[in-house]
Amino acid sequence: MEVSMPYEFKLPDIGEGLHEAEIVRWFVKEGDVVKADDVIAEIQTDKAVVEMTTPVGGKIVSLAGDEGTVVRVGETLIALEQKNDQTAVNPDQREQKDHRSAKRRVIAAPIVRKKARELGIDLTKVEGSEKGGRITLSDLEQFLRSQDGGKADVDGKRGKTPATAHAERRDSADERVAVKGLRKRIAEKMVQSSFTAPHVTGMDEIDVSKLVRLRKQLVEQMEEDVKLTYLPFIVKAVTKALKAFPYFNASYDEERQEIVLKKRYNIGIATATKQGLVVPVIKQADQKTILEIAREVEELTKKAHEQKLELSDLQDGTFTITSTGAGGGWFATPIINYPEVAIFGAHAIKKRPVVVDDEIVIRDMMGVSITFDHRVIDGEPAGRFMQTVATVLENPERLLLDVK
Repeated sequence: MEVSMPYEFKLPDIGEGLHEAEIVRWFVKEGDVVKADDVIAEIQTDKAVVEMTTPVGGKIVSLAGDEGTVVRVGETLIALEQKNDQTAVNPDQREQKDHRSAKRRVIAAPIVRKKARELGIDLTKVEGSEKGGRITLSDLEQFLRSQDGGKADVDGKRGKTPATAHAERRDSADERVAVKGLRKRIAEKMVQSSFTAPHVTGMDEIDVSKLVRLRKQLVEQMEEDVKLTYLPFIVKAVTKALKAFPYFNASYDEERQEIVLKKRYNIGIATATKQGLVVPVIKQADQKTILEIAREVEELTKKAHEQKLELSDLQDGTFTITSTGAGGGWFATPIINYPEVAIFGAHAIKKRPVVVDDEIVIRDMMGVSITFDHRVIDGEPAGRFMQTVATVLENPERLLLDVK
C-alpha cells in the first residue's frame, strides 16, 4: 500500500551570497502532480532570472505565495505529498543527466516563454536546438514556419491571446506598472548603493584620435568575424589603472571595518537590455588580449539580450565599466555597483576643437567619468587614476604589444 509522505522543498542558496529571491512566475499550481526535476518556477535573484526545478516528484499541496512574493533562503518554496516510491534527485547529479532526459521537460528563457504564450505556441511541441534541448526565439520562428508554410515569424500577429490583445490597446487613463523582477532588484541595488556609499564623481575628456584610427585599421585588417568596439581597449586601460591604484579594485567590509583589496581583475560591463540593466563579468581581464576581450564582450552581450546569462557570468566582479555609447551624453554620474567602490564611465566620442601646441585643431574626444566611494578613495588618487587611463588610451598601440 502506498503511503503519502510530506515533503517541503526549501529555497536553496543557488548563488554566491544569495539571501532571498522573488517569485517571477509559477509554472505549477496547487493540486498539480510533478515529476522529479520538473520546472516549477522562475525566480529573480540579485543577479539573474533562474528556473527552479523540484528535486522530488509528487502532488503539490501549497506554494510559497503569489507571483511577486519574496522568499528567503531556507524558507519553503513548495510543499508536496510524496508517494513512498518517489525518490529525490541529487542536485549535484542533475548535470549528469543524458540528453534524452533533459529533453523531457521544456527548457527556455523567460523571454522565449513569454513570446510563446503571445503566439499561442505549446512549447512541448517545439524542438530545442541548443544544448540540453533549450528552446530559442529562432526555434519558435522555425516552428511557426513549419506550421504556416513559411509565412509567419515571431514578430507576426498570429496566435495572440485575449490578454495580449488587451495589453496592446491604448487608453487615456494612467497606467500602473508593477515594480518586480529585475527592475525591482535594480531599484533596490541602486538605493542601497546611493545610501550606503558617499558618491563623488570626477569628469574629464580624453583625446582618442589615435584610438579611433587604430581601431579602424584593425577592423579593416581583421579576418575573424568579431565585432571590435572601443570597449575592449577601455577595459585594458582601466585594468592597467587598477593595478597602479589597488584601492579602486576593492570592496568595503562594513561589519569588520576593513577595505578588501582584490587581487583579481574581473571587469563588469553594464549592459542595457529590454528587461533592465545587467552586469556580466569579464574574468581575469588582465590576462586577455584585446581580441579575446572583444570576443567575450560580444558573447556576453548576446547572452544578456537573449536572457541566457548564467549566474557564473554575473558573479565575482571587482570593478565595473558603464558605456553610454555613441548616442549617449558627453558626461554622466554613474552609480557604483555596490559593494564595489568605484565605477568608470565611458561616454560619447565626438570631434571637438582643442588646443594643441597653442593651435586650435579638431580631435576625437571622449568624455569619461569616475564615481568613487569617498569612504575608501579621495579626490587626488581619483584624478591620477583618470590620468593613467587617459595616458593608455591616448597611446593605444602599446596595448597591442602585451597581454598584461
